[in-house]
Amino acid sequence: MSTDRRNILIVDDIELNREILYELFHDQYNVLEAENGQVALDLITEYGQTIAIVLLDIVMPVMDGFGVLKNMILDKSIETIPVIMITAESDEEKALMGYSMGVVDIINKPFNPDIVRRRVQNTVDLYLHKFYLEDMVEKQTKALELQNEQLKMSNTFVIDALSTAVEFRDHESGQHIIRIRALTKILLETLSELNEKYRLSPEEINDIASASAMHDIGKIAISDLVLLKPGRLTAEEFTIMKTHTTEGCAILESINFTGNLAYYKYCYDICRHHHERWDGRGYPDGLKGDEIPLWAQVVSLADVYDALTSDRVYKPALSHDVAVKMIMDGECGVFNPEMLASFEKIAVQFLDPEKIKEKSVLTASAPSVRTSDADILLLSDAGNPAELERTKLRIITKLADDAIVDYDIKTDTARLSKGFMDMMGLNDETISGFRHFLLSNENIDEKRRGHLLNEVLKLNRRNPDMETEMNVKIASGDAALRVHVAAVFESEDENASKAGYVAKIVKI
Repeated sequence: MSTDRRNILIVDDIELNREILYELFHDQYNVLEAENGQVALDLITEYGQTIAIVLLDIVMPVMDGFGVLKNMILDKSIETIPVIMITAESDEEKALMGYSMGVVDIINKPFNPDIVRRRVQNTVDLYLHKFYLEDMVEKQTKALELQNEQLKMSNTFVIDALSTAVEFRDHESGQHIIRIRALTKILLETLSELNEKYRLSPEEINDIASASAMHDIGKIAISDLVLLKPGRLTAEEFTIMKTHTTEGCAILESINFTGNLAYYKYCYDICRHHHERWDGRGYPDGLKGDEIPLWAQVVSLADVYDALTSDRVYKPALSHDVAVKMIMDGECGVFNPEMLASFEKIAVQFLDPEKIKEKSVLTASAPSVRTSDADILLLSDAGNPAELERTKLRIITKLADDAIVDYDIKTDTARLSKGFMDMMGLNDETISGFRHFLLSNENIDEKRRGHLLNEVLKLNRRNPDMETEMNVKIASGDAALRVHVAAVFESEDENASKAGYVAKIVKI
């Protein structure tokens, strides 16, 4: 977001008031003037994000100040353009209405010019700082996304290289891995679309398709005498061949994996269970029906189809139609009937080389390793709006060193930003039993403690934030602080309960 904001919009129907404010700010800003709310909206539309701040009167002809605020809420410009109400009225209800509609400050007429100039400048500086931080977070997010993409490509390359090495040893080409990935993805997408019972997200489908390449990794432990035998295997040889499922799991277990645990589970289950059968006659564990993980079932079907339609040391390739008929007739083992129904609908896609090429490319989430410094990735794990906003806040405050306290009601725990820890001389970034900590903190006058707590408890949807000042003993000595507290709600629902509070503390 641009920080080049050099316009200030003064909205007042009285020309004298506009002239007074013009004299205050024309040296610093290009002053835009509007004699009513409708003209103000037209100017906001025209100048947009180049407006640093709006000084808004309430009582005006054509459209009043609240009308302007309603329209700014609708077009969301209130989220990026700060508004200060300047009014001759001292009606608390109107003041609360203004704050609830996004006004950042209220100045009553008649006013002290120096105070107005200072309050306007503080607000503009705060918003510019906010835009700078948002821009920084956006750039870091893009950098991390690029890093994640590169990591995904590296992971896929390593997986494919290892899996293809096994396939070459089995006298197969690396195309088997590509086909299995594509067939798995096509089957999962169709099954997920047609049957809500098996609904999966694009990210889950992508990860399973990637993990499918690991299905025969255990063959690396099988002797060439068994693996490459051109004829039928003896019972003893088949017993050895079947161990490639458990050998693959042993290989996975030997790896110190610290990344996406769901992805690891897909790999493990597919390695172990891609030869299980719906009727319980598969191996190694004889699982039956839905005991077999869905991803293992799908890879199993994809593997059987590809085995039938490919040349192997023990048989020539069969045609697509013959392979589909054999699978549907149960000649290649028993499969999940619902999965077979999906397979029959889309099997013709397996003949399309462009479709196979398209689906073999991983396009959704990457199976990535854990990155200790990539706090920004926590955004994808936020389970509700309250947690999402808190996660954003933690990222921004980490970058900015602001003094922030994030309090969770359910756990009575507060997270402290580095800026707050430094200000107060604290070492721990988390305080359990924070309510007791606040009420018993001797660095804050007892009456002020109680007053602060009472005011915070009153916050609600209609009046979601508050500001107060107090004298506090901090690490550097006695100081006057301004404390701004905002309630955080569980969701956007109007009746949602409070999840906690976020407070910003500034030295005056």
